[in-house]
Amino acid sequence: MKVSDDILFVATNEELANIARQVALEMGLSLEVVMGNPLTAVEIAHEANARGFTVIVSRGTTARLMDRCGLPAPVVKVRVTGYDAVRALIKAKRYTDHVGIVGSDDMIRWVGSLDGVLGVKVSTRVAESWDDTCEAITSLRDGGVGAIVGWNLVQRRAAEVGLPFVPLSSGKEAVYDALNEAMAVAKARHSEAERAERLKAILSSVTNAVVAVDSSGKVTHFNQAAERMVGISSEEAIGTHLSTILGSHQTGAELLDLESRGEWIDRIGHLTVLARREPIVVDGAFVGAVLSLDDVTRIRELERIVREEVRDTGHTSKHRLNDVVGVSDAIREAVNLAARFAQVDSTVLIQGETGTGKELFAHGIHSESARQNGPFVAVNCAAIPETLLESELFGYAPGAFTGARQSGKPGLFEIAHMGTIFLDEIGEMSKPLQARLLRVLQERQTMRVGGTRVIPIDVRIIAATNKHLFSLVQQGAFRDDLFYRLSVLNLEIPPLRRRPEDIPVLAVHLMRSVAARLQRPARTFTPDALDRLASYSWPGNVRQLENTIEQLVAVGQERQPIKAAEVDKILSRYALATDTSSSGASTLVAGAKAACEATANEHAPAGLSGRASPSHPGETPSLPDLRTLETRAILTALAAAGGNKAAAARALGISKTTLWRRLKRLQACGLLTNSTRALN
Repeated sequence: MKVSDDILFVATNEELANIARQVALEMGLSLEVVMGNPLTAVEIAHEANARGFTVIVSRGTTARLMDRCGLPAPVVKVRVTGYDAVRALIKAKRYTDHVGIVGSDDMIRWVGSLDGVLGVKVSTRVAESWDDTCEAITSLRDGGVGAIVGWNLVQRRAAEVGLPFVPLSSGKEAVYDALNEAMAVAKARHSEAERAERLKAILSSVTNAVVAVDSSGKVTHFNQAAERMVGISSEEAIGTHLSTILGSHQTGAELLDLESRGEWIDRIGHLTVLARREPIVVDGAFVGAVLSLDDVTRIRELERIVREEVRDTGHTSKHRLNDVVGVSDAIREAVNLAARFAQVDSTVLIQGETGTGKELFAHGIHSESARQNGPFVAVNCAAIPETLLESELFGYAPGAFTGARQSGKPGLFEIAHMGTIFLDEIGEMSKPLQARLLRVLQERQTMRVGGTRVIPIDVRIIAATNKHLFSLVQQGAFRDDLFYRLSVLNLEIPPLRRRPEDIPVLAVHLMRSVAARLQRPARTFTPDALDRLASYSWPGNVRQLENTIEQLVAVGQERQPIKAAEVDKILSRYALATDTSSSGASTLVAGAKAACEATANEHAPAGLSGRASPSHPGETPSLPDLRTLETRAILTALAAAGGNKAAAARALGISKTTLWRRLKRLQACGLLTNSTRALN
């Protein structure tokens, strides 16, 4: 649609209509021209509005009366130019040297300024109505005027008093200027209408209620969501004061404090809403505000959807307490205690040696708790470098550091909201991070790195460690206040050496799962093989047992029962080697590890140790000798693996985390020289 299609030209005489058509043709406009006069002006204006014209062009009293209708379409007036005025005075001079001009103020401004220029005296009178016109012409006649110049309305009265009349016609220049102005107005209104429709579409697409008001509090915008929330249409709302529309029952002062930002909980009708207010300031002056209203019920539903999406990303519990395999009283007691812990929401501290299944119990507690539908986020505090652990746990604000995402990143505590976060190896956490964790436990809120906004969270914390935390507290390596916050509920997972009756059951269970994972047929055990497995101390606990089963599946003869000799061959790798120069780094490494674990158990407090058989009957190696062997074994494994910690850890039969921890301990004891530290 052309812009000129939005313009209606109302001509007051045929001459002006012809000029308008000619100018429109020259300008390439498809202009509609109709005839009108002061008597039909109002009717024409209403009809133009009904037909959708955005601009009306006319002249004189007709234009003035249409402009006063108060309709949306603005009226552009065809004004009198200097050329029009001179041309009219030249014609009037044929009758007299004293010319009277009657019309509106904008008309007589031009003509009246020509008094005396053409040798003609000019007298002017302003007339807005028929009565004014009659009075003005009578006055001019009595003043010696010999001719009248003016609009068509003046011609009839001039004839009645016997004075010659000269019409003040608008030439092509005036019509051209008026149409150019009308085109500019139409374009501006079209752009304004487009912006208004765009804004309306945007507001309609927003799911929360949006209400805009002016500086006095009257509604200027009211989207569809606001209509549904409040129960009235936008036509009813616009122009009405905000307090009347929303009917806040709770915090009217907050509602009407339009010049400041704010966020608060309010009651609108029967709904509880989260209200936000943003002032509109133009050139430093307050001109209005925008209010956003969110139904709290909808927010909770969206939060539920987000939590489900988080769960779909892998932050879910994969095990239940029923997955714990064992028939011993020790393991059943631990399972029963964990089940009771699942029924409350207190913090749990799980302690146990490496490989005992602390994470399995954490999964199980979450799966049987009231938070089972929420996320389960597991974090190994020893596996993540300290410099990254803080941003992983607490997230970071946009631009918090070089390389940070521009949108920022939520921390694992935020992701675990309404669920459980499992902090494994909590004893490895640094003192500064311990302080931040303590605040989360106390306040139940977190703050992103580089951020200023406090984020409330609802998270259950389960921590785990293979260290004696209270000893670390006494040594000053762990905060005592954090220790007491974590150890509300305590769960100790017994090692395999304290429940040997579980080993055969576990071996059969692990055989099925490992064989399925390796896509190999499961093998059976002879009674002697199960006795061999049950008689071993298993310093690496269930993890070491699983690794042993995997070796039996991977390298053994398929579909052949596992005999005692085959088990002895694999367990021999864990026996203490008497000759450190013997072939095979794995034998030396495993032997040193087993001896170190056995001697450490000998020196452990009562109730926590499990004795392993020494290599030579009646002889127990001393702790310094074991550490020397352990150091030599670790270095040999690292050398054989080319410095690769993961490969060395596999050869040792321990996890990479355990290898890292032992390297750190040996270095602290001075058992690693500068020349050997390069290997780790």
